[in-house]
Amino acid sequence: MVKQRTIYLDVVRVVACIMVIVMHAPISGVGAEEHGPFLVLNSYLTTPCVPLFFMVSGALLLPCKEGMSAILYLRRRLGKIIGPTVCFSLFYLANSSSSVDWMISLFSLPFSVQGHGVLWFMYTLAGLYLLVPILSSWVRKASKRELEFYLLLWLVTLLYPYISLFLGVNTSETGVLYYFTGYVGYFLLGYYLNTVVIKNSRWVCFLGIAMFPLPLLNKILGWDLDFYKVFWYLSAPVAIMATSWFIGIKYLCAQKRLSRVVVSVLEQTNNLSFGIYLIHIFVMRTLFWNWSMIQAIGNYYFQTLVVAVLTFVGSYVICYLIAYLPFSQYIIGYSIWKK
Repeated sequence: MVKQRTIYLDVVRVVACIMVIVMHAPISGVGAEEHGPFLVLNSYLTTPCVPLFFMVSGALLLPCKEGMSAILYLRRRLGKIIGPTVCFSLFYLANSSSSVDWMISLFSLPFSVQGHGVLWFMYTLAGLYLLVPILSSWVRKASKRELEFYLLLWLVTLLYPYISLFLGVNTSETGVLYYFTGYVGYFLLGYYLNTVVIKNSRWVCFLGIAMFPLPLLNKILGWDLDFYKVFWYLSAPVAIMATSWFIGIKYLCAQKRLSRVVVSVLEQTNNLSFGIYLIHIFVMRTLFWNWSMIQAIGNYYFQTLVVAVLTFVGSYVICYLIAYLPFSQYIIGYSIWKK
């Protein structure tokens, strides 16, 4: 019998996987500028993908097993992502069209993204892993109110772009709430939502839906707000949408019993999610973006859908086949070989 908690978290991660692929799917270049509103809306509505990934990790990892040493924990968790990160960094460096200073790139690997920008997520996740042993001690003792107090202060930092329209706000490292900023908020939010029963879950979902038209209103009403400050990963509207997705999926999974086949597919996709994330850009932009049959599709929206579907299926199949290779856990973070 599979635990309900595992099922809904698998669903959240699969949804996040689909979102990130849909976000990157529109083909750039000639003709794309004609679909500006669609591109903006597509990016905005799929932006919860990254918060959802971090929220699932927080829900699963916090607090770490009591009595487990920090060194043992970090060796297990970091070991899961170091191999795939290094492997795909080298892969993308080798496929780079520009000249690469290999010596600098290789020695820069522990400190910054090399090869492709999509790998930034792995570095941020590694940083959060490093925090888990420290956060766990607090999380075990923290009350619901204390968690909510932290999350409230974190929410204030997400509202900084709006507050700064009217007031002077110090967003630098000397700011009063500087240490409440960043993706660790999503990490703790995932733990909080996983452990606390939200009584008004439907209202939270409705609030998330209410965030949908904000970028269009920004354009229509001439607010002229910076998209990447007010509508991106670390923004209040995206945090609200991510929360509504998380709560909505948790609620639906609690209400509906999924078949064994569906649960099995979700689990397998979840196991391959690291690999799908890491390889999807290559599959999409090297293969499908350059496929003449796809380029010939006249409808830009349908073309984007086709790219997204083929990329997801293609990435899944490639990762599934890789999982049968020896040492595949060091390539995609998962292995069928040893089972």
